[in-house]
Amino acid sequence: MTADKKNHSDPQMCRQCKGLCCQGHPGVWVDPERFLKTFDLPAMATPEALSSILPRELVLRDIGGVAIPAPRKLENGCIFLADDGCQLPENRRPGQCLALIPVFDTLVDGEIRCDLPPEGSTLTAIRAWRNYWCDR
Repeated sequence: MTADKKNHSDPQMCRQCKGLCCQGHPGVWVDPERFLKTFDLPAMATPEALSSILPRELVLRDIGGVAIPAPRKLENGCIFLADDGCQLPENRRPGQCLALIPVFDTLVDGEIRCDLPPEGSTLTAIRAWRNYWCDR
């Protein structure tokens, strides 16, 4: 999955907007293999089995009937969002977060105007995780 390999982040812009995207909802891991490798987790046969071994900061979100890992959401957004930005090292961030392309209009409007290319889309994540769970 290319979304997990490309980082379009602009830390300066994200700090200026205070992480509007991250405040809205945490991004998901698009690529199952990368997710498991990132957190040194074994391949699991079911979402329930994976859920039982996830680090406490992570959850499985049901998106379109498919269990997809994401950071836990708190009242102020992603659990990893701090005043100075994302606390996850780049190599551990969800593929959607890495794929998101900041857009200057977000700063102007105060509305999320950032772009998410197809390889980082929720639909791509659903397809990848559906295939992962079906192959088990």
